[in-house]
Amino acid sequence: MHTTVTCPTCKNVFNLEDVLTEDIEKEIREKYEKEHNRMLELLNQKSADLQLQQARFEEIKKRENELFQEKLKEKLTEQSKLQEQDIRKKLEEEQQIKIKFLEEQQLLQQQKLKTLQDKELEVLQLNKLLQEQKEAEQHNLRKLRIEVEQELKDKVVSDILQKEREKFEFERRESEKKLADQNRLIEEMQRKMNQGSMQTQGEVLELALEELLNQAFPFDVVQEVGKGKRGADCVLLIRNESGQDCGRIIFESKRTKEFDKKWLPKLKEDMLEASCDVSVLVSQVLPDDWRMFDLKEGVWVCRFAEVIPVVKLIREGLVNVARAQKSQENKGEKKEMLYNYFTSNEFLQQMRAINEAYLFLKSSLDREKLQMEKIWKEREKQIDKVLLNNQHLLGTISGIAGDDVEDLDLLQG
Repeated sequence: MHTTVTCPTCKNVFNLEDVLTEDIEKEIREKYEKEHNRMLELLNQKSADLQLQQARFEEIKKRENELFQEKLKEKLTEQSKLQEQDIRKKLEEEQQIKIKFLEEQQLLQQQKLKTLQDKELEVLQLNKLLQEQKEAEQHNLRKLRIEVEQELKDKVVSDILQKEREKFEFERRESEKKLADQNRLIEEMQRKMNQGSMQTQGEVLELALEELLNQAFPFDVVQEVGKGKRGADCVLLIRNESGQDCGRIIFESKRTKEFDKKWLPKLKEDMLEASCDVSVLVSQVLPDDWRMFDLKEGVWVCRFAEVIPVVKLIREGLVNVARAQKSQENKGEKKEMLYNYFTSNEFLQQMRAINEAYLFLKSSLDREKLQMEKIWKEREKQIDKVLLNNQHLLGTISGIAGDDVEDLDLLQG
């Protein structure tokens, strides 16, 4: 797995490992090239110096020889032929001494040149060795980088897969439990409504709604508006994890065969009168052109089975807005923000997405329940068939043996 960095100036994205490897290679290469160039310059300078000294030596040798001939000629002309041999010998000895000295100097310079050449050869060999070491290090770096990347990739992929499995399993079980709890609660509420009581059906639906809200949102407060009064049924006071008030949702439930649009402005008036932020109308029937809950004239309209997902998303929005608006000032502006948010297309899409997921899970659960009921009915048929065959067998035995056979019961239970 590659680690990337982004340049704060040009915004280009670079691979961090490639940048580090290039920096290391560049540093080693510049170091070796600098040392190699320095040694070559030193050798070239020494070679040039030796060549210059050699040229000077030859010039001096030539000049000394010419000077010797001139002096010899002068001495021969100035002295007699008797002294010529001594003078020549003396001059030759002096010349030999000078030549020997120059030859020694030349030999010394040649030795120095050979030493420099040997050093140059050592430098070349050292450069070759360093180049081989550099290539080996680069190869090892690339190999190590590939191994590290593969290990990191394998580990990250393994960790991600494990976390995703755990997360999915946890969310699946949590969703199944919540769905089962909600279905049991809804079934219980519907059962209570169908049973009837001394109260009217509207009051039963109101009680069911309050009980549903209390169980689904234990940290919030459900406030009764007043049974028997016309208008809203209850108010849900939203509180965050610190117990601070974040907003109010007003509810009204309707159990009729047809949807009446006049309910909406009346509930909005009740919302303003109760100083609430959002209004929710829980109706047994929706408008004819609706498939699921929706926002109509600033009021959220949903069925009883859709109350939980609708309230969850509204509640999350209220808590988020309250967190952003900690100050209690500018309440009018805060309500306007809430109204704009809860009437926005973004909020509506989120609500629809949640409801679709809820409906999918509920549909899956219903299909599973239906399949299990079919299995149970089939098993009951098999049990009844076994019992029936048992009775036939007992009747046949009793008909053959008469009273000589005691009463038999092949199957108990």
